[in-house]
Amino acid sequence: MTPDRALDNIRISVRTKVEKGIKIGDQIAPSEHAYDFARIAYYQKISATGFATSKIALHKKAEARKFQEYIESFRQYIYENLQQNIKKPHADIISALLIGKKDGIDQKTMDAIRDSGIAHLFAISGLHLSFVAGLFFVVFRNLFAISETLTLKYNTKKISAFLTILPTTFYLLITGMQISAQRAYIMVILVLVAIMIERKYRGLIAIAFAASVILSVEPEAILKPGFQMSFSAVLALVASYQINANKLFKIKIMKYFVSIMISSVIASLATVPYTIYNFNYFSISGIITNLVAIPIVTLIIIPLGIIYVLLIPLGIEWIIAPFIERPIDSILYITNAIASLQYLVIPIRTFPASSIIIITFGLLWLCLWERNWRFLGFFFIVLGICFSAAYKTPDILINADNVAVKESDNLLYSLTRKNRNFVVKTWAKQNGQNQILNHKKYNNSDKRLKCNDYGCIYNKGNNKLVLLAYKKEDISENCDKVDLTIQLSEFDYSACNAKIIKHADLETYGTHSVWLTNRYVKINTVRSNRPWHMLKN
Repeated sequence: MTPDRALDNIRISVRTKVEKGIKIGDQIAPSEHAYDFARIAYYQKISATGFATSKIALHKKAEARKFQEYIESFRQYIYENLQQNIKKPHADIISALLIGKKDGIDQKTMDAIRDSGIAHLFAISGLHLSFVAGLFFVVFRNLFAISETLTLKYNTKKISAFLTILPTTFYLLITGMQISAQRAYIMVILVLVAIMIERKYRGLIAIAFAASVILSVEPEAILKPGFQMSFSAVLALVASYQINANKLFKIKIMKYFVSIMISSVIASLATVPYTIYNFNYFSISGIITNLVAIPIVTLIIIPLGIIYVLLIPLGIEWIIAPFIERPIDSILYITNAIASLQYLVIPIRTFPASSIIIITFGLLWLCLWERNWRFLGFFFIVLGICFSAAYKTPDILINADNVAVKESDNLLYSLTRKNRNFVVKTWAKQNGQNQILNHKKYNNSDKRLKCNDYGCIYNKGNNKLVLLAYKKEDISENCDKVDLTIQLSEFDYSACNAKIIKHADLETYGTHSVWLTNRYVKINTVRSNRPWHMLKN
């Protein structure tokens, strides 16, 4: 199966309830600026996804295993060992922190982690890779220090740096090789190489090299939230290293916590545009939570987790389990307490890619220059924010199963009862809402959408009218009165001069976004003629 060849037929076994009206051949798609699962699957060479509902039986024993299969087997072994010796949900938390396996974390806990602003700790990154590399580097140096002959005859610092590459690489492999982990790994290896060749380490050069390597192997990574947020955070942190807590406080413990607070603020500000662009929310609790969570994770949980893994071959790893569970309890308590507070997670409507490009240019300008003209980057950042603020979300969102219209209060209201599925939830998030409301509950006198026996007419008040047609009589009655007709069901109709979105178009191209202005009617679709959106060759 080649990556550019789509499957003609897919059989999917469903163990959950199926919404009424879904038939064979139906497709689902969110909206224009939503995360494009089809594109990601295309580049990962995934032709279809599914799940099993019956017991898995062995069909044929593999004659030989690939290297990555051995690595994944070891990763699964660690995961199962954690599940056996540590109670839930603690085992799932430590699995996510150590090896990047988040499958076992329930949705409620994951939402609390996200809302409290510490989700970045669960992405394997520099925090994890640098700890592993630092641990083994110190171990190797101290082992060499035992022998006076080796210490005097060889440069044990360089040898230790070289030997540290192996366990660091192995750790990268068992973490699942997330983009943030790849970035951190390359930067850590460059530190070790700098030690071996006695050259000064330059953070900005390391970031540029890491980005170049990742994009050379996986160019589409630049479109992934992980790449955008990981590199923006580390770039901002490296560029702002001059803000040093040592100059402000003399007490070591104060320096540590102030450094965490400063780093948290800088990293949060750098990643805010990408968080909003990709996930349509902003958490203002991150600074407070990170101030408590980062020391617990970095000083207690991760070191104990690494020790736990190292003790597995000896069979005494269970000794460490109680010591891991208690700090995880504190993390869970903090995240649930913070997440339960109101108004700390703010939903924010979507904005176009052009805005994030301008903001990214401003961030690069601000971080890469070293002279005073670097502050010109703030101009581009503000300009990108202004562009995003000026952006108008669609007036009408529609696909083959759902219709949502924006009323005078700028909120989306659904015309159907399917208000809780993935598509409609995505529409709500992109309009800055927690959920889409039912249009029947909108009883204000300034109602834009009005329905009668001949369909529904949407009137924004700018001389542009849209007809939502359920039957052919709706079109024949209103064809010459509207600027756009949307056919909501399959039927034959007489010729009409007005622009029309056919029901077949909704099924083929997914969600249609409609904007109404004084001058024109603009229509965008989710699916295109890109390879990942094409159903057939």
